[in-house]
Amino acid sequence: MSIHPDQRTDDERDAYQLHNSGLTWTQVAREIGCTEGTAQAFATAYQQRTDDAAAQSQITLF
Repeated sequence: MSIHPDQRTDDERDAYQLHNSGLTWTQVAREIGCTEGTAQAFATAYQQRTDDAAAQSQITLF
């Protein structure tokens, strides 16, 4: 059984936001129904994806 890509990105965003709101990785994992390692991986993937998107939309100044 595989996870639908839209569900994965929702979990990635949720993990990132929950952890940044002050929850521990254990609490984040419990909230989204996965292991702590997976919650951390989701948050890292979200941050990387959003950082990459922001970098691509930046205007070159010099």
